Amino acid sequence: MRVAVVNNCVPFLSGGAEHLADSLVTQLERHGHRAQLFRFPFRWNPLVKISESMLAASMCEIDVADRVIGLKFPAYYVQHDTKVLWLLHQFRQVYDLWGTEQGLEQTEEAEQVRHSIMRADNRCFSECQAIYTNSPVTRDRLAQYNAVDATVLWPPLGDADSLRGGDAGDYVLAHGRINSLKRQELVVEAMRHVRTGVRVVVAGAPETDDDEARLRRIVDEHGLGDRVELRMRFVDEDEKRDLLAGALACAYVPYDEDSYGYVTLEAFQARKPVVTCVDSGGIGLLVDHGVTGLVADPDPRALAAAFDELYRRRDVARAMGAAGLQRVAQLGITWDNVVEVLTR
Repeated sequence: MRVAVVNNCVPFLSGGAEHLADSLVTQLERHGHRAQLFRFPFRWNPLVKISESMLAASMCEIDVADRVIGLKFPAYYVQHDTKVLWLLHQFRQVYDLWGTEQGLEQTEEAEQVRHSIMRADNRCFSECQAIYTNSPVTRDRLAQYNAVDATVLWPPLGDADSLRGGDAGDYVLAHGRINSLKRQELVVEAMRHVRTGVRVVVAGAPETDDDEARLRRIVDEHGLGDRVELRMRFVDEDEKRDLLAGALACAYVPYDEDSYGYVTLEAFQARKPVVTCVDSGGIGLLVDHGVTGLVADPDPRALAAAFDELYRRRDVARAMGAAGLQRVAQLGITWDNVVEVLTR
């Protein structure tokens, strides 16, 4: 089968969605299909760019493929008779984030764009052969806002075998794309309140200059340079592998994340516990408090207490990391299952 995977693309940024798209193409080919990834550039500032991106995707017909698999807005608007969606998330700024600081500013123009997106989404969803989501969180949002039923299809890691465990070091690793929704500032602020020798390493590419400046300002204003290491750049797979192997734990504290996140899977594959927050959404699907990690209030002091606990109790941290790996195995998260479902 010839399969076209379509995803959006924010220039010079890469994160879990990009990793998943690349891995899906690789796995489709390993299972005997011909696969190719199509990336549609996407910008939302100024607002007119949203409409332009929607129009560009909807005018594209990939008629040489036997199957199209759409992942994200607006790429999933491409035309095809046998299109299926593996929805990672919609354009959340006009759905669950509307009316919050992370949503579009509520202007008359934004209202028009919002209604345009909802109409186009509903039309697209009605034309799809099947719709899957990456988590129950995404599935439930789809049902709430679009009255669409979908089936959860868990996303596996693309490079699980390359990750390894290692002796617990003295740092908590916060890796991945850096932006306001991922809330790395909570992790950095927590270092003002720790009572042990625990450190934090933040590793990843900032989405904007403001995202980087915000973290550097916290470090500078509070003299945290000896406790916080900022690697504010793209981290390749070899460097990430080493950082994971030497970490005490991983911190992943996004606001209302769609799924459990690749950061969580990577941490468990390296046998490291995960510290997250009660409002971090899909992360709670894998992080059980006191079993596979620690779940804290979205407050720097609460996170500091969690970091200190793991630092003091290394044996408990190791046990939680091992339990996390077991939890992933119990869910049966495999590429064999994903490919079979998306191509049947």
